Amino acid sequence: MNINNFAKNKILFIVVVSFLVFNSFSAQSFTKIFDPISSDDNYSEGTTWGDINNDGYLDAFVPHLYTDRNNIIFVNNGNGSFTRIETGEVVEDPGQSSGGIFADFDNDDDLDLFVTNYFELDNFLYLNNGDGTFKKVLNGIIVTDGGFSFGSSTADFDNDGFLDIYVTNGPFTENGAQNYLYRNNGNGLFIKVTQGAIVTSVGHSNSSTWCDYDNDGYIDLFVSNGGAFETFDVRNFLYKNNGDGTFTEISSSVSGIEDSFASSGNWGDFDNDGDFDLFVTNYSGNDNIIYVNNGNGTFSKVDVGDMSHDGGDTVSSALGDYDNDGDLDIYVTNDFNENNNFYINNGDWTFTKIISGDFVNDGGRSNGATWADYDNDGDLDLFVPNGQRPQRQNNILYRNEGNANHWINIKCEGLTSNRSAIGTKIKAKAIINNTPTWQLRQIAGGTGFNAQNSLNVEFGFGGTTIIDSLIIEWPSGLNETYVNVEVDKFYKAVEGIGLNPVLTGIKEVEEIPIEFKLSQNYPNPFNPETIIKYEIPFATIVVLDIYNSLGEKVKNVLSEFKNAGSYEVSVNLNGLPTGIYFYTLTTDQKTFSNKMAFVK
Repeated sequence: MNINNFAKNKILFIVVVSFLVFNSFSAQSFTKIFDPISSDDNYSEGTTWGDINNDGYLDAFVPHLYTDRNNIIFVNNGNGSFTRIETGEVVEDPGQSSGGIFADFDNDDDLDLFVTNYFELDNFLYLNNGDGTFKKVLNGIIVTDGGFSFGSSTADFDNDGFLDIYVTNGPFTENGAQNYLYRNNGNGLFIKVTQGAIVTSVGHSNSSTWCDYDNDGYIDLFVSNGGAFETFDVRNFLYKNNGDGTFTEISSSVSGIEDSFASSGNWGDFDNDGDFDLFVTNYSGNDNIIYVNNGNGTFSKVDVGDMSHDGGDTVSSALGDYDNDGDLDIYVTNDFNENNNFYINNGDWTFTKIISGDFVNDGGRSNGATWADYDNDGDLDLFVPNGQRPQRQNNILYRNEGNANHWINIKCEGLTSNRSAIGTKIKAKAIINNTPTWQLRQIAGGTGFNAQNSLNVEFGFGGTTIIDSLIIEWPSGLNETYVNVEVDKFYKAVEGIGLNPVLTGIKEVEEIPIEFKLSQNYPNPFNPETIIKYEIPFATIVVLDIYNSLGEKVKNVLSEFKNAGSYEVSVNLNGLPTGIYFYTLTTDQKTFSNKMAFVK
């Protein structure tokens, strides 16, 4: 184990955890959920979570790898159950799909979907119609390129406010393939990048994941390579973003990230030191590897007990603070009906392996597992997709039963930055176990192998009831700081506008309007004051203006961020002439207008 002096100063190695501790540890419990989302038996390589209809609840996309069945969308009913969508292009489109990404590619305030296909089939891009249904994009190189595509991820690599797409190609091919990078022009078109090692290096690339690992404000890329043919160079790719739209490939001798039979990579700040470490899963009996970020652009391999010596046919990892204690835990999926592994972060560069419970003993050909708070109760639930050969296997949803630890959940919305806020970094400081602790997250457009956790940001804080500081660093370069933030709440952060709590959760769902509504003012006619009522189904910026009959704006009544709910506002037109006026309510989703009569 080679660890330089810099890393030695960072890491406290307490590696030995006894067999008795492993067997006496009582894990926070999960309940296996029997629902349409866990009753299908597709060959599912991954999972993708996103709120496709803007109702405040996370929906799921589950791909199918073979042509005998189609991909699936499950819509969250808001009561702990899901409905399988039976119609629409996404679920009626035959393909051989390995994964997908939810992101707002056209910045119109709803999540679109990109899907990768294997066997030289074209990939799919679907734009959201604004109501959770989708329209397939038929033209452009991004959907006519073919390829042996097995994974994809998205990030705004040039910080222009629009999300770009990276596609990994070549696993299970003899000679490998080049990967694809598509730059989003912001006008509905993607342009294929054709120069640079990031698109000209040949590999057996399984997956990719973006992260600003060197904290220079530009998002970098790690690509996992693990070919089916051992004679081929299976070096992994690390591309440093130069900040000018180009990338430099960093060699393993410089980065410290070894060549390996890698199936996926995942970035996370495991030691809460303010930079992103890397967890690499390896296949064909090879051990998984965790690399500590040295803070100087290099990494050191860390030996952390069972987690680094479990071997197996590991496909993917899912990172999340499942017990809300203030550090990231790791769930690992394995192929060939091996049991999956779960490692709880002890906060000192040791991990406790959990060996009891369905979620580590259900076996299966498990692939891109994901964490998502699907029931809006403040803790992370677990979804495990499975294969179906030689026997059919269902996917599995495990509901986290939670504990008394405190948490927050933040949905970020970019304005100058991309609307999905992918690439945004959030730092939170609180006193946890009597120690001032900083935590770090980055919103990712793809994690692990064909997996995408929720785009929401989830933090746990143990017994702490107040967050001392919360810093949001947007891709645009804007940094915002909030202090004394309350825990056990859902928040919406809008770039340049603010951080506000939002009403959500199953117990409160009946209080939330289900659609936008602008009511007729009353009284009408009026002199000089009237009341205007409106309803908004989710948090948004609200602007209420008054116009005269000539279309001239005569008064701004309201211009501010509002949480989901029902509101009324008093309007006084004293000083204006008698006549017909129009009041217009504008949000980032809808615009409404009604007529009213002012009579003196």
